[in-house]
Amino acid sequence: MRKLRAALCLSCLMLLIPALMQAHRILPLDTRPLVSEKYAGWSGVLSLWIFEGWPCGNGSIAPWLNHCVASFEKAHPGVYVQPQYVDAGAIASMDDSGILPPVMVLFPPNLLDTPKGLMPMELPRNILPALCRCGTWKGSLYAVPIAMGGYLWAWNTALLDAIPDNWREVDAALSVPSPQTWRRWDAALLALCSGRYDPSESNGSPEITPSPAYEVELGLADAATTDPTPSPEPGHGFALPRRLPPAFRFDDDSWRHFINGESAAMPVTQREIRRLQSLSEQGKGPDWKLCPGDSAFTDQLLSLAILNQPDDDPRRTLCLDFLAHLLSDECQSSLFRAAAFAVTDVHSGYDTSDPLAIMDAMLHDASLCVPRMFDGRWSATAEAIVRKYTSNTDEAPALWGQLRDILS
Repeated sequence: MRKLRAALCLSCLMLLIPALMQAHRILPLDTRPLVSEKYAGWSGVLSLWIFEGWPCGNGSIAPWLNHCVASFEKAHPGVYVQPQYVDAGAIASMDDSGILPPVMVLFPPNLLDTPKGLMPMELPRNILPALCRCGTWKGSLYAVPIAMGGYLWAWNTALLDAIPDNWREVDAALSVPSPQTWRRWDAALLALCSGRYDPSESNGSPEITPSPAYEVELGLADAATTDPTPSPEPGHGFALPRRLPPAFRFDDDSWRHFINGESAAMPVTQREIRRLQSLSEQGKGPDWKLCPGDSAFTDQLLSLAILNQPDDDPRRTLCLDFLAHLLSDECQSSLFRAAAFAVTDVHSGYDTSDPLAIMDAMLHDASLCVPRMFDGRWSATAEAIVRKYTSNTDEAPALWGQLRDILS
């Protein structure tokens, strides 16, 4: 009986041999040796350190970034992007901290003085012209913006009909937050007030209705106009510079003063706009409207940089692929997920009824002015320039011309 069972088992095994040969031809080969050769010495993880600095409208870039990471990983099987949110010091000291550095970093202006340790790149073709030079250092590109925020005026409609041309002619309070490292409210104020007005015609800055077209007329300065505008003589239009309230001071409690109805207007970013919307939905806070200022400016940029990698390191190409993915129409048009804005010529995904559509249009204006990613000195220069405006030493149009020249 034992011999019979052994013979039957042997016969069955012999019958399996043709089936195994057929399966070898049909089933995929073991690709592990090929994968091991391609990614020799690499785990398959692209580490990304993130310091945002300024807040998106929803508080963080994470909802949008996670969405983009998921679609990138789906298109690149076996490759994983590992985002890690760190403090400013981690990125600033990544070259000498002794900690294993990432392969990519996402950071705002004012954080790195030089691109030491970063890989030079080619400029992506779809970046907005106003942003093409912000990541350069001595003629080479080391960082590319992938998202941005901006500044608008908000005003209390119960206290004002519009943003006044001259705050000295109205009985209303203006609140402007104190300048911050990652949000230079002083430079933003100068940009918002950088134009002139004709007292015989102007009734203040009107509300701008969100429009799906970026060609909407926002009343911003011409991109080619960088020289200070001289004060006109009588008989030439009487265009006057905008004035701040007497004894103007930056206000650390500007948000509280505005939502409590103690101030009539304040500059806002996407973060304050989303907070105002939330209050309105709860039946709280003031009735408010938005409008752009005189010139388009933002220092709220998030740029991606890649750390130096050997030419034959597979991470080098994959990091560039990831950057291209973040700049794709698919990702840029979904920045509404974080209440941030596209750095390419696509819409950021806002419905025309969304107040942030106003900011989306403003940021796509050709005159947009931004600081360099690797120039930490600009903020101190901006502070000195704006001080001349807040102290009534000089006029905003001329001072804005100086700041534009420095930034550009």
